[in-house]
Amino acid sequence: MPPAVVYHRRVDLPAIRRDRTAMRRYQCSRPVAAAVTDGLITKDTNVFDYGCGHGGDVRYLKARGFKASGWDPYHRPKGKKQPADVVNLGYVLNVIEDPQERARVLRHAFRLARRLLVVAVRVDQVPDTYTEWGDGYLTNHDTFQKLYSQAEFRAYVEEQLDARAHVASLGIAYVFKDDELESRHMANRAFTRRLEYRTDLIEAFGRNRTAKKLVKLAQQLGRIPHPDEFDAYDELEDAFGSRQRIERLLLRAINPKAFEGSREQRREDMLTFLAMLPLQGLKPPKLKDLAPPLRRDIKAIWPSYAEARKEGLAFLYSLGQADAVRAACKAATVGKRLPEDLYVHRSAEDELPALLRVLLFGARRIVGNLHYDLVKIATDGRAVSFLRYASFDEDPHPRLLESVRVYLPRTSYNIRAYGTSSNPPILHRKEAFVGQDYPYRERFAQLTAAEEAAGLLSSPDIGRRQDWEQLLSARGYRIDGHRLVTLQA
Repeated sequence: MPPAVVYHRRVDLPAIRRDRTAMRRYQCSRPVAAAVTDGLITKDTNVFDYGCGHGGDVRYLKARGFKASGWDPYHRPKGKKQPADVVNLGYVLNVIEDPQERARVLRHAFRLARRLLVVAVRVDQVPDTYTEWGDGYLTNHDTFQKLYSQAEFRAYVEEQLDARAHVASLGIAYVFKDDELESRHMANRAFTRRLEYRTDLIEAFGRNRTAKKLVKLAQQLGRIPHPDEFDAYDELEDAFGSRQRIERLLLRAINPKAFEGSREQRREDMLTFLAMLPLQGLKPPKLKDLAPPLRRDIKAIWPSYAEARKEGLAFLYSLGQADAVRAACKAATVGKRLPEDLYVHRSAEDELPALLRVLLFGARRIVGNLHYDLVKIATDGRAVSFLRYASFDEDPHPRLLESVRVYLPRTSYNIRAYGTSSNPPILHRKEAFVGQDYPYRERFAQLTAAEEAAGLLSSPDIGRRQDWEQLLSARGYRIDGHRLVTLQA
């Protein structure tokens, strides 16, 4: 058994201190939240938190009926390091100064995992106040931090463990030991977006008293409530999964036709799933391991499962064909299409052609799941950008906060932050990005019509906040909510 992990090990210089403090959290950490949302931590699994700090994740899980234990060299040294179905190694590798010890801890945590290792690291940019030290940095508190890029993190995990790492989000990876669990996770990623397969989930949402309150509030507000407007989101997430899934269930409750499926949609979903598997180096699951509705779909659409898999592989190869991606972008019935890019709101991704959905999956395999409002797909298929805006629904011309651009051929990405910009890019014509059934589309369209009638949208250089505000003032207008108002003389 390897020695206990030592955080910020003391070296020759006395100025470098051990950081024996740990963040006190009152909610679970991002990696644990991701694993719960993805259905990998359930009431039927037990969890061991390797390097648990003050034990915030352990308390969070136990309070919700999960089986969890933890160990930490400083805060819980008497805890027992023990095997578990799921082992969480959250933000431990960042603080181990000795590279050899860092690798030993990672491998030991993996050995303890019976089915899954969840490993997370910081992938932040290096602050100016940090000083290079070894293969990492000294913080302004004289403690050690090893910071990773996303690509470096994934490569390191796969090299040390000789196993495939699934990127769950920036700085979070899943490493499976259980092939069946790995295949099921892949299937869930392919099919959770289509709610028509989950009639049980839809019916349960309709019966749930908390969900009914959310639906009522959404109808009162005329929009999806923010987390600070509805304090029971955590309860719904425990019952139904991610916030995105809850939003889709909510939209369906408001408009039951929003998620009606069709034979072609089901065929595209199956092709999407079958194309995702080779991207992860996985073999397709056996037909008997798929959910009954999916087995029925395959039998109804293809002569055999083998034919379905063959078509899925051919479908995957079309990702590398720029003409095929351009054709898919042209065929898209949602989003705003420009000569070189297609912009789509996240709520309308379900309606994209299957080839574009696989393209998005490939991008997420590099950066994981992000918080974003729009996705921008290059029509040649070489890049995907995830764009996050401030108050997309409420702000008539929301400002861009962050762009994460993924370069697919190089499997790399870069991040551009606009949060502190005095003149950030802004959006116009918001209705162009969303689907026809989006609850606030009419509100967006009415503002666009008024701005077009006033000749505002034909003006050049309106893509940034200051230029737009100057134009409004010069023309004698202001925006009140989603209404164009004439200034009083």
